[in-house]
Amino acid sequence: MPVYQGPRNCYARREGIYVKKARRPGIDTLAEAAAIAKLILRDLRRGHTYENGTCRKIRMTRWLTVRRLNFLKLLARRHGAPRRVVETVDSLVEYVLREWRLPGGEVRELARRMLARAKA
Repeated sequence: MPVYQGPRNCYARREGIYVKKARRPGIDTLAEAAAIAKLILRDLRRGHTYENGTCRKIRMTRWLTVRRLNFLKLLARRHGAPRRVVETVDSLVEYVLREWRLPGGEVRELARRMLARAKA
């Protein structure tokens, strides 16, 4: 079970929010990648996240944060995002790993628009 994306994921069940899917599961747009990165950074600040598959609460470390952020790159490639999107996601991840925050302006707005409230 995915941790962040889709209305039936771990985050939706535990936190009441999730990242909307633009077209299909995976990373197809910069907006999806930015929203997931935002939740990953949120988890790092809080100190916990949810385990993929079991949705069990686990400790969020810098090591796990780096792994999850780098996995965004792989998801964009694996799910057939256009080359331009893959390159933009790579740039986004590199920025987040360097600055430990999302870029301002349009990227933050894209991330905010991709987050949705889960229905109880």
